[in-house]
Amino acid sequence: MQSEIREISPVLVEVTVEVPWDRIQKDLNETYREIGKTARVRGFRPGKVPRDVLKQVYGRQAAAQVTGTLVEQGLMHAVQEHELHIVAQPEMEEPPELEKGKPLTFKAKVEVRPKIDQVAIEGLEAWQSPIDIPDEDVDTEVEGLRNQHADIQVPEPMRPAKEGDLITIDYAVSVDGEAKEDLSAEGRQVEINDDHLLPALKEGLLGMQPDEEKTIDVSFEEDHPNPDLQGKTAQFAITAKQLHEKLLPELDDEFAKDCGDYETLLELRLKIREGLESNAKQQNDAQLKDQLIDSLIGLNDIPVPPSMVQQQQQMMMYEMAQFMQMAGQQGAPGADFFSGIDERAKRRVQAGILLGSLARQEGIEVTEEDMNAKFEEMAEQSGKHVAKVRAEFQEAQRDQLESQLLEEKVMALLTERAKINEGERPEPEADEDEPGEEEGEDS
Repeated sequence: MQSEIREISPVLVEVTVEVPWDRIQKDLNETYREIGKTARVRGFRPGKVPRDVLKQVYGRQAAAQVTGTLVEQGLMHAVQEHELHIVAQPEMEEPPELEKGKPLTFKAKVEVRPKIDQVAIEGLEAWQSPIDIPDEDVDTEVEGLRNQHADIQVPEPMRPAKEGDLITIDYAVSVDGEAKEDLSAEGRQVEINDDHLLPALKEGLLGMQPDEEKTIDVSFEEDHPNPDLQGKTAQFAITAKQLHEKLLPELDDEFAKDCGDYETLLELRLKIREGLESNAKQQNDAQLKDQLIDSLIGLNDIPVPPSMVQQQQQMMMYEMAQFMQMAGQQGAPGADFFSGIDERAKRRVQAGILLGSLARQEGIEVTEEDMNAKFEEMAEQSGKHVAKVRAEFQEAQRDQLESQLLEEKVMALLTERAKINEGERPEPEADEDEPGEEEGEDS
């Protein structure tokens, strides 16, 4: 077999393969021999059908079988000979046909990974702010715990509802005089300081008592997700059914003990601060990683195969569907998710190619010691025996973990080599000379 390639673009090549007639004839003879072992033709015993008869009866089948095999083998030969890193199935404009005594020649277009001679990492730059948890954030978390441990009771004597109370209501919604059954509800309990409560509803519920009825007008924005409410004013006919108040516990050491294994309120606050700092560090690290990848792509703006971008988009949609399912959300992702998905998918593909190339360039690899250390860490966190953790990771999961560790090593290298500035990342400067803004066009 002979093959040659023609580069159409950095990510698309045309492969031309030629198979000589003697190879075709050899494969045809072997194919007829195999067919003849089981062929059933009237007037001949199995295995005794003459070759000429086999060609008449099974000629097309044999030719198609040999052609398919030779195309597959020819493409594989070309990929290996020219060291092509293909990323999708080859596409042929038209299938080749056998002609007696002539070589089989065919062409196919193949998407490939771009060749990267050297990944540039000099000039990487990112920004990171120091972690500073204000006391107010700790106070907010403590108040959340107080609300969780509050006693709920009916006010004695009964009084008008005030902020922080829980009120159970029935309500019917109408828009332009038309009842909206799907928006109405019965026996719904709401907290009057709930951040998700519409401001007009909150104001209307303040001061209500059980058995009181009230109609509250609520105006909605033009871009409200529900088309029936966009730019409309809805009437909520509300009947108060029950009222409960929260009795918050005192902020003392006894409260800290009720919240867990803490002896003092100070110990609880320190633990909360530690958790907030840990979360902030994770966010900081994630933002730093994004900036380093942006900077890496900026230094190495490589082309990417379209099929890899499409596959990445499908993966992103699958991940979003999984997330929505876990969150109990129904339906399809919103328009915000699909806005710019092409660029986000392209960025992910570029990052994957560059990080993999950089790992090979710098000789970074994941050793068995790295895997064992990770298994030990996971065992300690889960409380399982390390042998059980290791056994839980089958081949695919193990490969995924190995890829994760490799990425962590490469990102550690980028962090080490990059210039990390303290503070917020500055916004990109707008172009000063926008066409038609400062200079008029010639008339």
